[in-house]
Amino acid sequence: MDVIDAAHKTVHSTTHGGSAALATRLGMSVTILNNKVNPNATAHHLRLDEAVAIMEFTGDHGIIQSMAQRLGGVYCEVGVAAKKDDLIMTALSASACQGDVMSELHQALEDGQISCDQRVTLKAKIQTALSELQALAQHVDEKHASDNPHIVARWQAEFGK
Repeated sequence: MDVIDAAHKTVHSTTHGGSAALATRLGMSVTILNNKVNPNATAHHLRLDEAVAIMEFTGDHGIIQSMAQRLGGVYCEVGVAAKKDDLIMTALSASACQGDVMSELHQALEDGQISCDQRVTLKAKIQTALSELQALAQHVDEKHASDNPHIVARWQAEFGK
């Protein structure tokens, strides 16, 4: 989906109160917000900070997902899984999610085709697996940092992070 189309869809979703509710939260008029996300309007443009605010207010990350897809990548949200303290449990959870993807794919391909509903289910399971893998990557970084404080301190001094 095109980025502007994703923004338009997000802003006009009644699930989040629609453009009137979002415009109020963003501190702008409904007309201006509607123009900013109108694929046919050229007078107003959605700023990056406004796009982020819209995603924060709605919880709909379609805008950034569209950006990532356009750039050949993926957006991966790391949710509750990142809060798990145990590296092994996070690794097992990631592995289980991958198994869920493969099981769903196996079922979908039994008739040789992937239906619309199966596609939606598969995409959701793949997104969950990606999130779990991203959480695992964060845990690996945390474990490395705790096991190698001298390397991390040197890296922080050199790169200012």
